[in-house]
Amino acid sequence: MTGPTGDVFFGDGPPTVSDIVAIAEGAPVALDTDARERIAASRAVVERAIEAGEPVYGLNRRLGAGRDDAVPADELAAFQRRTIANHRGGIGEPLTEVEARAVVATRLAGFSRGGAGVRPELADAYAALLNAGVTPWIPSRGSVGAADLTALAEVAAVVIGTGTVVRSGAEVPASKALADAGLEPIELAPHEALAALSANALSVGVGSLAAVAARRLAEAADLVVALSLEAVGAAGPSGNLSPYSSEVAEARGGTGQTASAQAIRAALDGSGLRAPDRVVSVQDPLAFRTAPQLHGAFREAVARLRSELEVELAARSENPVVDLPGGRLVSGGNFEALPLALALENLRLALAHVAEASERRTAALSLALAPARREGRTRIPGLLLYAAADAVAEVRQLAAPATLGSSTLSGVEDHATYAPLALRLLQRAIDRTTEIVAIEALHAADLLGVLGAHPAGAGTGRLAEALAEAFADPVDGRSAAALVAETSRLLTD
Repeated sequence: MTGPTGDVFFGDGPPTVSDIVAIAEGAPVALDTDARERIAASRAVVERAIEAGEPVYGLNRRLGAGRDDAVPADELAAFQRRTIANHRGGIGEPLTEVEARAVVATRLAGFSRGGAGVRPELADAYAALLNAGVTPWIPSRGSVGAADLTALAEVAAVVIGTGTVVRSGAEVPASKALADAGLEPIELAPHEALAALSANALSVGVGSLAAVAARRLAEAADLVVALSLEAVGAAGPSGNLSPYSSEVAEARGGTGQTASAQAIRAALDGSGLRAPDRVVSVQDPLAFRTAPQLHGAFREAVARLRSELEVELAARSENPVVDLPGGRLVSGGNFEALPLALALENLRLALAHVAEASERRTAALSLALAPARREGRTRIPGLLLYAAADAVAEVRQLAAPATLGSSTLSGVEDHATYAPLALRLLQRAIDRTTEIVAIEALHAADLLGVLGAHPAGAGTGRLAEALAEAFADPVDGRSAAALVAETSRLLTD
């Protein structure tokens, strides 16, 4: 829950995607009384299990294939440290600072749900990292999606003072970063090492950022379709608006199509395309007239992802999980977040269809620009269309399943979701599709400029004005890469 001053509070209600994104982007976080009481009650269950000598995985029994081997009482403290050290197996480029904050925020949100059995002191330590701006260095690869163990080991390592922090792009030892921030490392109590690791906080936290980025892209894609309609309508009898009507949307139904059609209509409110005496073709190519259906499927895939993320944020995904009503620790498999992984897969597939249609509209716009290009009157390189085609080919490849790559890691760990891989591929697919849509926007704006047309739609007029600034420099004085990057930012900020 976000307070009136922008602080995010974890309490009685389940955390949301918006909470995680706000914290990732710098909002302070706090645990309210309900959360603190739930965390304390959860820890009390663990303490009772210790006193009773109950055999519990990760508490007084070892991990993985050693699940039935006892951990002597005098080794419990060392066992916590070894567990963290042994799980720091991640590799690859580090997460960005915003992404890493999303991971920490998501694990803190998980502690607040009462399934982890950690002390309030450990939850406070995670909140303190976020509020002090101490961001763990977290490698992007190494988790197979059966809890994001390698990523969360790096967070825990910072809390105990043995990890690494990223500060302004540089790596700093956690011990120094904590001292500089006025924080003290803490010693993990029995069970806390496994509890700190037993969650999909990378997939959920960074996935929350991806869901927001995808939602912005969905809105941008509808606006760019409207601008392309203005452009082809200015060039000839194309730009038939009937496929975007409420009648067509209602004839099929579906929240995504209805929302997309409405967004396109709103962007064209006041446009000359609505003139009753305009001569117009009875039908445009499918890449134009089925945009509400394609973008609607994309919107619904984004909504599904967000829904699955919020299921995970509300969940107690730890193994073993603390059952507060029963007062015991129960082994289970809630860390196997396949519904989330499949939502990530589904969104990549939807993106591929959006990307393909955008590239086809760009091809139509490029063809309309050909006479002006021969005369040297265009402002973008002709082969920018090739860049869109190249990006579409990549997005198609990225749509292939990632979650079926499971392999046996030990005798008992014999299935995984590969959700983090599905997420990394989704992030790339969002980036490439954003570039493809930006290239479409640039072609539409260039065609309008060549024709001397000025869109009058409520949304298309504003977008055309914004894109005009991107064309301030001549085409031979600016790289296409810079032009596409600037347009991508303009569309999704």
